[in-house]
Amino acid sequence: MIVALKAEFRKLLTVRSTYVAVGLATEFVIFYAFYVVGWRLTGPELHDPNQLTNDVIGALNSLPMLFGSIIAILLMTHEYRYNTIMYTLTSSNSRTKVLLAKFLAVTGFAILFTVFIGVLSPVMAYLGVYAHGHTLVPQTIHFGDLFWRGLYYGWAYISLALLLAALIRNQLGAIVALFAVPPIEQLLGLVLKDNAGYLPFMLLNSVISDPVRGSLTHAHAAIIFSCYLVVGWLIAWMLFLKRDAN
Repeated sequence: MIVALKAEFRKLLTVRSTYVAVGLATEFVIFYAFYVVGWRLTGPELHDPNQLTNDVIGALNSLPMLFGSIIAILLMTHEYRYNTIMYTLTSSNSRTKVLLAKFLAVTGFAILFTVFIGVLSPVMAYLGVYAHGHTLVPQTIHFGDLFWRGLYYGWAYISLALLLAALIRNQLGAIVALFAVPPIEQLLGLVLKDNAGYLPFMLLNSVISDPVRGSLTHAHAAIIFSCYLVVGWLIAWMLFLKRDAN
């Protein structure tokens, strides 16, 4: 298991796409947090005690998580695209170990990436405010609540991307699904109305931002979304064991 895990981390850290995606996410956060959120803050926003908390939530619930999710998709689908999955499977005595190693590698990456983005955004926003000669009012930050919600959101979003890759096994198909499902859920919401809050991506959004339904708390949304993940990964695991590698 240790050998398989090291191999997955090596794949993650030795492909150019990982650094390109992380670099683009970093540049986006630096520009948006420093200039748009920090430098251009107006009077009412400068007096908002929750401004830095909103900066963290905004950074996690935007483009950087998509970049992180694409890294997870590429870790899985690169091997199918270039037909190197057979080498991975034959180098291990268990397909379960291979899939688990990929999941753990992405989990480690997702945690580090989420913490990095969550810290970088408010720091750059604060520097933007300071550089413009303004001052924020004392901020009220509920660190425990913000930490678990932000960390869960980042991990769950990237894990869901890896799940799509494991189920679809096609690079373009998994990326298209990641982008297409949220708008589809928005359309379904017109039909489902209040029940739309239980759709996967809406549940995940309810963890990091205000819940779609008044009775759906952040913790409740996280628990239900975790059930989606568990069922999805059980299906992906069974398919990974039974289906041909190619």
